Amino acid sequence: MFEQTTTLLHNLVSEKTVPGVSFAILTPTETRTSVFGDKAWLPEKTPLLATSSNLYDLASLTKVLATTIRLVQLHEKALFDWNDAVINYLPDFKYETITILDLITHASGLPKSLPGFVIEEPDDVRAYVYSAKQVKPAKTFVEYSDLNFLLLGYLIEALVPENFEAQIEKNILSPLGARQTCFYSADPKKAVPTELTDKRGLITGIVHDHKAFIAHGNTGHAGLFAPLEDLLLFANAFLFDGGAPLFSKQSLASIQKNYTPQLNRDRGIGFDLRKIRDHFALYHTGFTGTFLVLDPVTQHGLVVLSNRIHPTRNNPLFLEKREEIVDTFLTEIK
Repeated sequence: MFEQTTTLLHNLVSEKTVPGVSFAILTPTETRTSVFGDKAWLPEKTPLLATSSNLYDLASLTKVLATTIRLVQLHEKALFDWNDAVINYLPDFKYETITILDLITHASGLPKSLPGFVIEEPDDVRAYVYSAKQVKPAKTFVEYSDLNFLLLGYLIEALVPENFEAQIEKNILSPLGARQTCFYSADPKKAVPTELTDKRGLITGIVHDHKAFIAHGNTGHAGLFAPLEDLLLFANAFLFDGGAPLFSKQSLASIQKNYTPQLNRDRGIGFDLRKIRDHFALYHTGFTGTFLVLDPVTQHGLVVLSNRIHPTRNNPLFLEKREEIVDTFLTEIK
């Protein structure tokens, strides 16, 4: 089953592209997990424990596993419409034509980042977001940006006057039974280390993303830690349970719809879309070395957790190999 995909994943470790990998391949008849390689290379080589409970910094998988799902739930409650202007809910936002759909499909025209903007205090993160200048008209180009999902995190708290993390815990993690998933920090004994940095040293059990690290609250773009076994709960909801207990089958179908067919990238609600025969599979990545592919139509999924930025983010080879793994997995789906 998925021999080529499995070989490529093992090659990530044997060729020292990453220290270690925890992955799962899901089909309608079987879920196979594998954990191999090292947990860390620094300060000394440490083997990865053969368990699906190793805690990984999910980075931008937070965008789809927390922020997107929560917004879909609030949409089901008719608290907003995807085509509503963001400024209707966030009056400090200065662009009247950008909609919630534009943010969640990364078609807002906001820049990828703001180089040189200094973030040292929690308030700096919000200032960073609201100082961003639109660089393209909305709905004309897909530019993946943390800014979009930071705004969506603020939107969630504007729609429901409750702490963002508390909403995720109550409405997503608890119903799923994802008991080990947590925000911003994790047990350093279970956490897989990420980057060795000048300012923070070897980051272990503390969120790697700088904006999430400084804000330490309501960052809809990053912040989650989770083990493979919890990510399987998310995957099962998408692949086998019609979205339950998170959202309805109708919402699952809406997530898979292509909202940017005329633009440079195909985007669904929150997810990148990858064409597979006559439909789209859902795809998303995380900067730390995490990614997932979910195809609710054929009920196949791939969940990969690694710490590809350990000990350094200067690892472009991983990005090339990730694309090969995803393409191979999609071609191996029968």
